[in-house]
Amino acid sequence: MNMFLLYLGMAVVTYFSRRAFLRLPDHLFSERLKNGLSFIPLGIFAALIFESLFLKDGSLVLEPLYLFASAVCLLMMKFSKNVFISFGLSLFVVVIVKSGMIG
Repeated sequence: MNMFLLYLGMAVVTYFSRRAFLRLPDHLFSERLKNGLSFIPLGIFAALIFESLFLKDGSLVLEPLYLFASAVCLLMMKFSKNVFISFGLSLFVVVIVKSGMIG
């Protein structure tokens, strides 16, 4: 029960802090700050993906298949601007190669 209350409390604090931040008027933010804040999603995405691309059992490794799939995803995002198509295509590449249909 204590863990549930802890999670609930963290959720409430997170929600209201984000809500308050979004309610601030735009004139309080400089263009430089707005530009910097726009890179936060990219940084979070990179932090989530880095481990699966370059770490295995705590050591640095290079997985060519995952690097290739990441490059496919990035190129597809560049041209299509569609996250779902990009992720889907890169996942498809990994599944096809892992299943033995290619390579």
